[in-house]
Amino acid sequence: MPSCLDFVEHPAPDEAGVIRRIADEMTRVARDYNASGNPPFRRAAHAKHHGLIKADFIVDADIPPELRHGIFAAPSAYSAWIRFSNSDPSIRHDFFLDAHGMAIKLLEVPGEKLLESERFATTHDLVLADHPVTFARDAAEFEAFARAIAAGRPWSYFFGGLRGTPHVAMFRRILRTLHRIGSPLAARYWSQTAYRLGPYTVKYSTAPASAARVFGLPLSRDYLRMAMAKHLNRSDAAFDFLVQLRTSEELPVEDATVEWSEKIAPFVKVATIRIPRQVFDSPDQLALAENLSFTPWHALPVHQPLGSINRTRRVVYETISRLRHEMNGVERVEPKHLDVPPKGILT
Repeated sequence: MPSCLDFVEHPAPDEAGVIRRIADEMTRVARDYNASGNPPFRRAAHAKHHGLIKADFIVDADIPPELRHGIFAAPSAYSAWIRFSNSDPSIRHDFFLDAHGMAIKLLEVPGEKLLESERFATTHDLVLADHPVTFARDAAEFEAFARAIAAGRPWSYFFGGLRGTPHVAMFRRILRTLHRIGSPLAARYWSQTAYRLGPYTVKYSTAPASAARVFGLPLSRDYLRMAMAKHLNRSDAAFDFLVQLRTSEELPVEDATVEWSEKIAPFVKVATIRIPRQVFDSPDQLALAENLSFTPWHALPVHQPLGSINRTRRVVYETISRLRHEMNGVERVEPKHLDVPPKGILT
């Protein structure tokens, strides 16, 4: 079976410079979308959240041996925060077509982590979206797009060339990510990019394990939060957490626009996410949803993110997080427990 050692990463020679330029452009995007100066200073993507939810992440006892690494090494249970969001950098009406995110922060995860600045933090993040792949294959493809967005000229980027150019192809890929959902609890989510799992390479997904209730609410500005609140006021919710083991060279790591075939590499359930009934709209909890940072690099080394898009995320997410907390006058905190406000490690 293929292992990470067989399929090493292949960064382009100039990738580090490309990533630095992307971070600069995304900083401009964040500043432009927060130009009013009214707090809070928001993320450059996934700015609008639908709620920060308390959950339990319960690792199964019957995981296949090849998947028993890191947080899946043995049956266990972690408390978790889950932030559901729209992907747009602006705070828009939920009626608009968009991609949507599910960011999971596991708590009390022992072991040193990948980020040197948070080496001893006890959190581990899993970042997913409700489309199987990204719209940019690598850092180089994303750079020109980020420059056009920062300059306020996205349409000229997409359509300035001849039909059939990669720019038009990217526009089509973006369109495929945009849709409307009835509830954040009713959607399936994917990691989109590849990760280590011990000596292997994997992708992640979550799928609703309970009948998520979609109430037919009017398409109000915040109907996704309302749908989730109405569901969790009445009943629990659950997701299956799934792992897709890379079994073939046909499944690329560096090109994040290619969906791994489930016929070649089926998903396997490794954990259950249980979301108990709760109320999540207190002022402190809404503020925590704004202030927490999520990145796939909040992780144990055995779960190292792989590929160009993930290497870009390492720098860009860190840059925007530091800027956001600085502009809001808030210290960055990795929580230790399900405390509101959090009591944790200042980083």
